[in-house]
Amino acid sequence: MITTPTAVAKLSAALGDGSAATLAASALVEADVLGLPRFGIAMLDEWSADAAPLPAAGEPQAISWRDCSACFAPLAVASATLDLEAAARQFGLAAVFLRGIRGVGRLAPFVRHLADAGLVGLAGAEGPPFVAPHGGTKAVIGTNPLAIAMGRGGGRIVIDVASSSATMADIRNARATGQPLPAGIALDAKGRPTSIAAEVAALLPRGGQVGSLLGLVVELIAGVAGGGRGDPKGRGVVLLAFDPAAAGETIDWQGKLAGLKSDWTTGGGHWPRGGGLPTEATLDPDFARRLDAHLDRMTSRGNR
Repeated sequence: MITTPTAVAKLSAALGDGSAATLAASALVEADVLGLPRFGIAMLDEWSADAAPLPAAGEPQAISWRDCSACFAPLAVASATLDLEAAARQFGLAAVFLRGIRGVGRLAPFVRHLADAGLVGLAGAEGPPFVAPHGGTKAVIGTNPLAIAMGRGGGRIVIDVASSSATMADIRNARATGQPLPAGIALDAKGRPTSIAAEVAALLPRGGQVGSLLGLVVELIAGVAGGGRGDPKGRGVVLLAFDPAAAGETIDWQGKLAGLKSDWTTGGGHWPRGGGLPTEATLDPDFARRLDAHLDRMTSRGNR
C-alpha cells in the first residue's frame, strides 16, 4: 500500500520537482485513485529522458501557442496551466494553445487548479478522428473532452465530459478481453451499429446532437483556431482562464454560484465535483509496484 501524498511526492521528484511536476504527478495519481488507470501512471509509458525541457515561462502573455510535441504531455499541460494562471491574473483573461500533445489524460485536475486560484478555468482537447457526427456514419472528430471549473471548497463545480459515451481506451480494453460493447455507442466500417469491439470504426456522440456539437466546439477551438487538427505530431489542447473580478464589477459571482448549486441540488441534480485527490486515500500494492517500476526506469539513467 502507498498513500497518495507519498505517491505524488515520489513521482513529482522523478518529473523534476517544482510546481508543474507536482501538478502533473497529482493528476496522474488521482486518475488511478478514481479507478481510471488508463489516464493514470500508465501515461508514464510516454515519458522519455530525452524529452524536451518545458518552455521558459517568460513574461505572461494574454494568448500564446506552444509546440509540445517533444515534451511529456501531462507535464506540458501542467506547466501551461501555471503560466496561464499568472497571465489571467495580469490581463483578466488569457488562453494558451498547445500542439503536438501525444496523450491527454483527465482535464479536470488542471481546470480545478485554476478554480482554486480564484479563476474560471476552461480546457478542451481534440484528437484523431474516432467519433462520427450526429446522424453520420464515419469518424470525423476525436472524443474531444471539454472541462470547466469555478468556485472553491464545497461550492466548487468541475465538469469534465467527452463528446462520446466511450473512449478509445474502452474499445482497446474490450478488444483485449473480448467483452461485448453496450448497444448504441459504436459503428463498424460500413456505418452499421455494432457491439463487437474488433469491428468498431467510429463511436457515436454522447446524447446525439448535444454530444456531437460539444465535440465540434472543441474541434473548432483546439483543432482549427489552435492548429491541432490534422497535426501528425499529436493533439491540440486549449486552456483558458479568466478572473470574474477583473472588471471591478460587484456581481457577487461566488454568491450566485452558491445559489445555483442550491437550486440545482434542491431540484434533484448532481453537482459535479470532477473527482479529487483525498489525502487519506491509499493505493493498492499493484499500483505501488507499477509506480516503482516507472520510477526505476525514470531515475536509472541518471544513476549510471
